[in-house]
Amino acid sequence: MLLIFMIIFLISGYAWSHKILLPLQMAKNMHTELDLFLVVFFLVHSLIGIRFALARWRVGHSRLVNVLLIAIGILSFWYILSIR
Repeated sequence: MLLIFMIIFLISGYAWSHKILLPLQMAKNMHTELDLFLVVFFLVHSLIGIRFALARWRVGHSRLVNVLLIAIGILSFWYILSIR
């Protein structure tokens, strides 16, 4: 899903800036409305990778690491919502 949203985001951004490929209003709407989905999938992708890397290196207790990563994900998403 992240790859699909990333491709859509790149195409809509290119279409928005160069006014080709998609109608301007459609490109603008796609680029501004789908950004939260892109952020959610990117956070899930990143945090799962970080969790497995920490488990591979045997860092911390797994429950504590899980809680901290979930907290980091929630705080990151909240921060992005506050910017928007």
